[in-house]
Amino acid sequence: MKKYGIWLAGIALIVWTVMPLLWALLATSKDTSEVYANNFWPEQFSLQAWGDLFQLDGFWRFAFNSLYVTTVSTVIAVAISIVAAYAFARYAFKWRHILLLFILVPRLVPRVALIVPLYLMFSKVGLIDTYTVIIVLYVASAVPLATWTLIGFIGAIPREIEEASAIDGASLLRRLWTIVLPLTIPGLVTVTIVSFVESWNEFPFALAFLQDTEMRTLPYQLFSLESSLGLIDWPLISAFAIFTMLPILVLYLRFEKSIVSGMTAGAVK
Repeated sequence: MKKYGIWLAGIALIVWTVMPLLWALLATSKDTSEVYANNFWPEQFSLQAWGDLFQLDGFWRFAFNSLYVTTVSTVIAVAISIVAAYAFARYAFKWRHILLLFILVPRLVPRVALIVPLYLMFSKVGLIDTYTVIIVLYVASAVPLATWTLIGFIGAIPREIEEASAIDGASLLRRLWTIVLPLTIPGLVTVTIVSFVESWNEFPFALAFLQDTEMRTLPYQLFSLESSLGLIDWPLISAFAIFTMLPILVLYLRFEKSIVSGMTAGAVK
């Protein structure tokens, strides 16, 4: 009975998760009238929604915006996190634990509560409607979790390995590049993908700090699409949503084992 119960719970969870995605995928092959008629399976398959999506005014600009700010912020966040995690893992400086706790503050405060003061600050320096403001915010959001995750991996590397290389004349940067980074690849893959996904899906900051239409990211434009269409074009919106989710699905399917092993290893360490 326990075995059957586990299977039933697993099947129910899979159905609960997959059904909305399946509904959205099927909606892209229908026309609007079929969606409103609540037909689950399309009567006639059509790719019109995908054609409308790729011809949507500014669509490729929104895709470029998302890819650019996500990639740049992820690279910067991971680079900063590696250096910060190494310092926390290897050096016992004063107030180390308090500073490590304060790093988590940006993750503890709701983003909605940060929007007004951040908007006033960035507007005074003229960074509203720029890539810089979004990249800075995404980096600030990703660094805390990435740092905490990498501390466990770096701390698990025996100091004797670095000491031996230091005796052979390796500098700090060389030890970090040739010894520490290769041994923390599972952790690096995990924090890179988590940071990428978080930046790619981020919406509140983009909504608040990007007022120019040409600066919008895909999640922002997906939100704006419903109000700009009048009668909701569910096939187009579904195609837009699936296209937005596709990079995340590909990353998770490609690096599933690395993500799971990285997160579990980081939890144990």
